[in-house]
Amino acid sequence: MPDKFTNNVRARLYKQGYQGFTKDDYTTAALAVECDDLNNPTKEQLSQAVEYLKAKATSQLSVADEPVEEKFLSQVESLQAETELETGALAVAPQDVGEMITNKAAVMGVILSEQQINDIADSVDTSANTFDEILEQVETALLAYADFSANQVDAKIDRTLTRVQERVVNRHEQSRDKLSLGLTGISAALEASRNQTKSQLSGILARLNATQ
Repeated sequence: MPDKFTNNVRARLYKQGYQGFTKDDYTTAALAVECDDLNNPTKEQLSQAVEYLKAKATSQLSVADEPVEEKFLSQVESLQAETELETGALAVAPQDVGEMITNKAAVMGVILSEQQINDIADSVDTSANTFDEILEQVETALLAYADFSANQVDAKIDRTLTRVQERVVNRHEQSRDKLSLGLTGISAALEASRNQTKSQLSGILARLNATQ
């Protein structure tokens, strides 16, 4: 489990867009700023370590770091091993979590509103023991939110399809009813015309018989 020095330096670097440092990088930074208590670093030491690693990442430092005493390096590594089980919780401010969510979402190609970011941030435990645990929680929360949003979209599509189907069925039934009424009206008109023709023929035949 990383020490407080590593956790806090990593968090500050992440906020500024710097990632990918190794355990040796943080150890070298601790030596460079003379931090011999990795679980009780001062604010000044943390700030100096951040600047040191930023400079190293941008090649502003020489590739060959200043030599350090082997004995002191062994002491630092020993101290890390002894304190890994005693590391306290890493407190991260809510606004920092919001930035982490925004950055992670951008990498995933997702654009979130401020309300969506706040909703996701509410599900992240900011008192996790390590920065990596918080990053993992952020990724998990984003994936869960993406699944939830996808399910909502699917449900909306299903509701829309149902309404369309209902409307098509209703229109079909209405058209069928109109056609049925129309055919009934035509049949009635034909029957009336037929009866009228029969009546006229009967009258003509009657008059012809009378004149014979």
